[in-house]
Amino acid sequence: MTELDDLFDDIFHGAAFAAFVEEARLAGSFPCPTKTRQRAYRYYEQALAEKNANKAPRDAKL
Repeated sequence: MTELDDLFDDIFHGAAFAAFVEEARLAGSFPCPTKTRQRAYRYYEQALAEKNANKAPRDAKL
């Protein structure tokens, strides 16, 4: 694996890159930093929730 692979395997950096690309596509040019940041946080929170849901035992009692 290269450093670039490691970077995009990281949840935050992957979310930030996906947000940047999506916002650039929607804008048709360089994306708005505020919208990109908001989308990146949303993607990051979704990815963390999915990752943590997969770790939690299904029948755990608190």
